[in-house]
Amino acid sequence: MRAVTPQKQTISGLHSNELKGNCMAACIASILDVPISQVPNFMMYEKPLDVLQDFVERCGCKYYGSVKNPPADWAKRFNGVDGYAMVGGTSPRPYVNGHAVVYKNGKPFFDPHPDNTFILGDVGRVFLITK
Repeated sequence: MRAVTPQKQTISGLHSNELKGNCMAACIASILDVPISQVPNFMMYEKPLDVLQDFVERCGCKYYGSVKNPPADWAKRFNGVDGYAMVGGTSPRPYVNGHAVVYKNGKPFFDPHPDNTFILGDVGRVFLITK
């Protein structure tokens, strides 16, 4: 199993009304081991998950969609990319709606936000990306 290269997000939703944070881009960059500068800020697009799918597939992986409110044993059913998965949930910061982080084998592994507070409560969505 290979290790990911954790990369922090470079855009925070706090600093601009026009830009949306790029936590998803940082998670994908980390999992796929590509520089974040080469990953689109998915949330800036009208259909962010279509852009995510296109990017992931250009990197040689597959995106099967996402599962909202996954069962507690989701990690036993889904291996992700070498055990790593991007998950979404409630942000601990009140100025954003959601936040994406990296889990490894179903456990919190890396938060791309500088404060490292992950998500509040349970995983709200698992993004199904595999090799």
